[in-house]
Amino acid sequence: MSLHTTSPALSYRCAPWTHAQGVDPVGSALTCDTLVLIEVSPPWPRDVGEIPAFADLQRRNLRRTRVLAVRPPADDLNDPIGKAGVPLGSAVASDQPGPSVGRGVRVTIWRRVDSGRFVGTDHLVPAEGIADEVARLLEAPQADPASRIAPAEVLLCGHGARDRCCARLGTRLALDVATAWPGVRVRRCSHTGGHRFAPTGFTLPDGRAWGFLDAETLDAVVRRSGPPPLRGHYRGDTALDTWGQVAERELFERFGWAWLDYQLTSARTEIAAGGRSATVELAWGGPTGPAAATARIDVIRDVPVLVCGEPPERAEKTAPELALRSIDLTGTG
Repeated sequence: MSLHTTSPALSYRCAPWTHAQGVDPVGSALTCDTLVLIEVSPPWPRDVGEIPAFADLQRRNLRRTRVLAVRPPADDLNDPIGKAGVPLGSAVASDQPGPSVGRGVRVTIWRRVDSGRFVGTDHLVPAEGIADEVARLLEAPQADPASRIAPAEVLLCGHGARDRCCARLGTRLALDVATAWPGVRVRRCSHTGGHRFAPTGFTLPDGRAWGFLDAETLDAVVRRSGPPPLRGHYRGDTALDTWGQVAERELFERFGWAWLDYQLTSARTEIAAGGRSATVELAWGGPTGPAAATARIDVIRDVPVLVCGEPPERAEKTAPELALRSIDLTGTG
């Protein structure tokens, strides 16, 4: 494993240190088909699963579902530095964003409808029995006649109790781009994994995860302008596992933004003995017909996952960095 030497005076912040090592964030995105976003004013506990409603939802073993806290937009208007805290269940009375004006908790549910697209709905649910109401909506999407289709969304991790880089870098970026794109909602969210790649974020409805973001890169992603800024920023497609995300990036790079309109029809990963390499098979339908790819991916090194502020020798775990070894394409796609 090759790590860059640093000055003893360096403050070991996890994201700058990881960036200095040249670590590629691809393959670090979570895998999910449903995102449940519950508006909760910070401060959030280090593990949002400690919030009773979140704990209740986690006990229900919702398959391929991730529950995140999101900062109410009113917080950013009234308290841009994020020091005020209102516990979950407090009344939220606002008409933007959300389905209606009233007292309750705003919830957004993003559901995958195909390999590269989610559809989101905004709801206002009673402060009591949030978990029951969310579970009901997950089982019956049409159960809330007052729901509204959610706008396109950028979620940026600003979970300070979890990681200082997310708190500082994610919050700064969220404030910088808060009103950058008409019709696109920007919200800070709780931990999404991969804090060492801060600022991290999701774009919806395409369901992609990004890291080492800045305003210029994020603008290119939201507007789909220029070549996709994948190298050094793309964490992966949440439809796929870790290995599949590496293979999918290569296809994204080859086909450009048009790739986001293609439909994956199958994905298969075979991990070799020892877990240091894998073969990924992806198939999709493109504008000129079906196509497929077989990719071979290796672990190229194990990188310390820093506890933010502490040197790498104190890291309690490492994370594999993956790289594409080869890819073969068949079909026209």
